[in-house]
Amino acid sequence: MKKRISLFITIVIVSVTMLTACTTNAEKSVTYSVDTGDSVKITIDTKSGFDITMDVPFTVSKGDTDIFTGSFIYAEYYDVYRQVVEEGSDAVLLDEGSKDGNDYFCYSFEGNAGTEYDYFILIKDSNTAIAMASLIGEKEASEAFKAMTISLN
Repeated sequence: MKKRISLFITIVIVSVTMLTACTTNAEKSVTYSVDTGDSVKITIDTKSGFDITMDVPFTVSKGDTDIFTGSFIYAEYYDVYRQVVEEGSDAVLLDEGSKDGNDYFCYSFEGNAGTEYDYFILIKDSNTAIAMASLIGEKEASEAFKAMTISLN
């Protein structure tokens, strides 16, 4: 009887451990070789329902909804876009800071297709920046951006 109880407890512990291990690491990584000569790795949290394509321009989606379309640009264009936002264009700066060691800023503007939310990320120690645009909404764009990790590979 003691052997059966001990075996049952062992099976339960192993099962719980296996289930926990399966649910804690749900992500997808894609590595892009870009025109700047850099190799950029983007990892997305698939546990939250996000996905990323391997194409360039890449698409970040959640379910059947495309959240971002993104492209790689030369690092010097990061400052150009930032200057346009600061110099009183129709763009409204929404957020800026550092994430995963990379500087970024986000702004919105009213375009022909509606309100667009754009993120620009300057990848640390590289010649590359990323430009991502979303027409879905500020909250959705922010959640997708938070679900991403961007680094040199």
